[in-house]
Amino acid sequence: MTVNFGLRRAMLKLQTCIRGARLITFDVTGTLLNFSRNPVVLYMEEAEKRGFKTDLKLLSNNFKQSWIEQNERFPCFGARHQMHWTEWWTKLVIKTFEGTELDEISLLCIAEALIEKFKSPLCWNLENGSVELLDFLRDKKKAIGVITNFDPRIYTILDNLSMLSRFDFVINSYDVKFCKPERQIFDSALLKCSGLKPWEAVHIGDSFHFDYKPPKLAGWEAILVNQDDSMKNIPRFNSIQNLKLFIEECFK
Repeated sequence: MTVNFGLRRAMLKLQTCIRGARLITFDVTGTLLNFSRNPVVLYMEEAEKRGFKTDLKLLSNNFKQSWIEQNERFPCFGARHQMHWTEWWTKLVIKTFEGTELDEISLLCIAEALIEKFKSPLCWNLENGSVELLDFLRDKKKAIGVITNFDPRIYTILDNLSMLSRFDFVINSYDVKFCKPERQIFDSALLKCSGLKPWEAVHIGDSFHFDYKPPKLAGWEAILVNQDDSMKNIPRFNSIQNLKLFIEECFK
């Protein structure tokens, strides 16, 4: 059996970093929370309520393309362009339904309904072990935060899931006008803790591009939680539950 000594060294270093960390931050979507259903299916259902049949493949392709375009043209959900985040989402919804028979009034009503719907806890699933991990870190006197590319609804979403009170702060990209992978959004988290140095902070998320590489470049430690087995030499866990078990072991 081949032993990956590089990964072994990284995991030993990670244990030390976790024990000594003053701040641990989390990504939200894809890490602590996941959608309970395909979001585009919810788009379809809102159209069906108004008597319009739509095609899932068309809407999915439109949504993906619109998501890319909107984030390139109006980053941080429009904050840098003095655009309200609800307008940003309304534009995305309208573009998602391009090529369908929906009229303008129906599109605006659907956008308003969807913006409200995604605040509901029914749209989200908590990852197994999330609550227990946060409570364990709190018991170890760690400051706990959120760094997320999201709009201000994240406060309501977390509160509706009885999660908001478990964090010392929540940073969303709309409010700070910076988004991952930009270093400034990680720097803004350091300011939440007096005298905190980058090497005293750990960020946990599911994306190498948004949650691993950027904090590492900023001097933080970082942990990936995803199912990507191609990442052989970096600390990675396939679930929050497994990460929780690892962190508990760090303190034994």
